[in-house]
This record gives sequence, C-alpha cells and structure tokens, in this order.
Amino acid sequence: ISLHLYLSYVYVYLLQGMAFTLEERQQLNIHGLLPPCFLSQDVQVLTILKNFERLTSDLDRYILLMSLQDRNEKLFYKVLTSDIEKFMPIVYTPTVGLACQHYGLAFRRPRY
Repeated sequence: ISLHLYLSYVYVYLLQGMAFTLEERQQLNIHGLLPPCFLSQDVQVLTILKNFERLTSDLDRYILLMSLQDRNEKLFYKVLTSDIEKFMPIVYTPTVGLACQHYGLAFRRPRY
C-alpha cells in the first residue's frame, strides 16, 4: 500500500496538517506530500477564527467546525479551547439540534 493511501486513512487525531515540522515530515517520510510551507497551530487557529467570524449562521459555523474535526482533530480541539464559551453553543446545544433538523446539509461522514 502506498504511503499516500496510508496517510489518507490514518486516524484524524494523528494529523497536524501544515503544522508538521520539516523534521517530522522527513521522519514520517511525508516530505513532498504536504504543501511546502509550514504553519504553526496558532496561525492555523487564527485562520479558522477569521473564517468562523465571517459566517453568519450558526449552522454554517457548525459545518465549518465539524469539517475541521474531520480534517484535523488536534486543531479542532485547539480552536474549541481557545474560546470555549463562544464555541460550545455551536458544537452543542442549541446548534446541534438545528444540525439534526438539517441533517442532509450538515452530514459529512460517520463519527465513531
């Protein structure tokens, strides 16, 4: 099985996206499979926060955060803990109820 295929099925919580350092990329033999630039997790959090603030509906914000969780679970929890009072109403009550009502719009993949 190719490394590229393997990486696409690796558990989400192991992935760091562009936060892998050069040394980590070389140790994991993934150098060249990721974009050539490095972004710290803090910079990625700021990017997510900016995108979050641009969205106007809580359902869109929920979908943004759930897609982030699908792609990069470490970053997802870093974002949540950066301002727990702001994000909990989005990932929990009441927005999760709205997401259930609009399940077809919010569903991305099964969660285990």
